[in-house]
Amino acid sequence: MEKIIITTPDELKALVKEAVHGLLPAPAEQKNDTDAANLVEILAFLKENGYPTSRGKMYKLTSAGDIPHRIYNGKLVFSRKEVLKWAASQTRNRHDYSEITRTVARSARRKMK
Repeated sequence: MEKIIITTPDELKALVKEAVHGLLPAPAEQKNDTDAANLVEILAFLKENGYPTSRGKMYKLTSAGDIPHRIYNGKLVFSRKEVLKWAASQTRNRHDYSEITRTVARSARRKMK
């Protein structure tokens, strides 16, 4: 013969919740890992990665088509990967000795004439 358990609705609810909770895996924290970012997010992203840029400069770059972007629903949308790649391509060594050497050589040639 089976046992009959007498319980209140609150106790039954707690027992079922505990049983279901024990069977399901713990929910992972949801983190927004999307590659798309709006203007404010991309400015913060660039600053975090060592490329501080102003809002006005970003508007100028987007209007000239110099920075990779898209327009969705009238808003600027950027790809974090593309913008980071673009920012890295815009940097140069502080002391580019080959350029300095060329400049000095050109100056010397002009003076010799």
